[in-house]
Amino acid sequence: LVVRLGLHHPSQTQAVTLKHQGTPAGGRLRRTPLSSIKCGNYASRVPTRSSRARSRLLAVRAEVPVLERKSVAGLPQYLPSPPAAMVEGGMDSLRGKGLPAQNLKLATFGSRPALVTSREVPPGQPLMTVPIDLCVTKEVIDGDPVLKLLTEGKDSLTSIALWLMKERTMGQDGKWGAYMRVVPLFTYSPITWTQEERDSLLRGSLAQGEANLRVQELERMWVGLAKTINAHSEAFENIRSAFTFENFLDAFSVALAHAVYLPSVDKLALVPLAELLPRVGPPAPSASVEGNREPGAFGPENRMSLDYDASTQSVVLTAKETVREGEEVYVSDEDPSSNVELLLSRGIVRPTDSHDFLIINTNVVMADTLYTAKKQILDAYGLREDQQFLVYKDRIPLELLSYLRLSRLQTTEDLLKLNFEKDQIISEMNEYEILQLLLSEARMISQGYAAPDTDTDRFVLRDPESSVPEKLAASLRVGEKQVVSAFMDAVRTRLAPIRGIPTKSGMENQNQEIIDMFDAMESIPKAPGRFVKSVADWWTDPENWKDPDEAKK
Repeated sequence: LVVRLGLHHPSQTQAVTLKHQGTPAGGRLRRTPLSSIKCGNYASRVPTRSSRARSRLLAVRAEVPVLERKSVAGLPQYLPSPPAAMVEGGMDSLRGKGLPAQNLKLATFGSRPALVTSREVPPGQPLMTVPIDLCVTKEVIDGDPVLKLLTEGKDSLTSIALWLMKERTMGQDGKWGAYMRVVPLFTYSPITWTQEERDSLLRGSLAQGEANLRVQELERMWVGLAKTINAHSEAFENIRSAFTFENFLDAFSVALAHAVYLPSVDKLALVPLAELLPRVGPPAPSASVEGNREPGAFGPENRMSLDYDASTQSVVLTAKETVREGEEVYVSDEDPSSNVELLLSRGIVRPTDSHDFLIINTNVVMADTLYTAKKQILDAYGLREDQQFLVYKDRIPLELLSYLRLSRLQTTEDLLKLNFEKDQIISEMNEYEILQLLLSEARMISQGYAAPDTDTDRFVLRDPESSVPEKLAASLRVGEKQVVSAFMDAVRTRLAPIRGIPTKSGMENQNQEIIDMFDAMESIPKAPGRFVKSVADWWTDPENWKDPDEAKK
């Protein structure tokens, strides 16, 4: 699986109803579609508490400051999040299990809980410290004799997903009950949607095909896991009902969204409190044909990183610059993600994402008389015969334009004019052809979406009856359509100076027929004068009055 780790995903609005159909380990379950669950509050999975306990939670909730400024997470309000009281209760339980005092405190942006600094923290000093004993790693999971039957030889993400499935059966009384209070049952990644939801809501988006591929890969993986469970039925007797394919997809989506990478030890881990840390990417690359992006256009400049500290045997969050009191903390993601990847791996979509892109497919055909020469040029620049290019909202790759110019060349003389390092036009005819190809490709992409226009998508986003998957899909389409629209505008801008159309005899004025028509209309009043002049010329020409018989003599 090609996956990218990321941001905490706020959990579901309510539990998904599952009905057994066949054997739990190997059989399929019928899931209530997520699109039937409307936007609402975070579903509490905490068992019913006494009135005294509820009063305590309400008191804790009242003490959590509500911040009016926007969170750096940039998440839409329709995504549900755990109540601050639930998070505070989980933090209290973690303190009882050895979580040290932090330089952080809980706050909320609207209704979304977040962590802010409780004092000014110098560069390099820990903002957050979580002992490794409170974290879930592959070694911890493999220490469970039952889970080891499934996780031995498996990757960390799969192991974490299986661990989550088992811990769900333990409830709040288990060893990890405090952590399980704030970890969702599933995220809104499309891998947790039904096939019908993926095909209808994501139609035309890059996310549709990728989501289906990931589900197919996970299904193949689950077939092997189910065989192991059935082969060791006694070991899984008490928890077998929880090990279903649908539960595996849910748990895997949580592992994708919550697991963090610790570079110093090259490990993935579930780290308590890290689910409250937004992932903030760097600015998009500035190199482009159409324009440049200013540095810092996306995300704060103060880099914050989460890693293992061997001296304290803890996972610590540090910043490169001083963090003032009351500032929200986050994790800087050096690998920027588009909304397609954010939705697939984290179950979120940012309303504005400068890393959204569309894919343009290009190729050089073997039937081309200059195929051999073109193939050599492509090999020299590390490009393939069938090449994909990513087009962003604010830039067209120079390589895309050069590749298309090469693909349409018909003479060896023009090959010598080609330059992959500069935006250099070969000829007006060649440029006209490639720009028309790009416009045609953009129109095909635009016409393939589930919703015909952006107004429909915005109506879905405003409609309180829309489900979270419907709103996520609409928000994804809005972003992708903005990229398509900006791309088409950029292509039209480049096409505007070209005043002709290609013909067999070369470039001709695209309005030549209209010009010829007006020339003919203007010539009508002058027709009598031209006729009289032609008669007069003939009359005054001596050659016309010679006797033909005399000319023969």
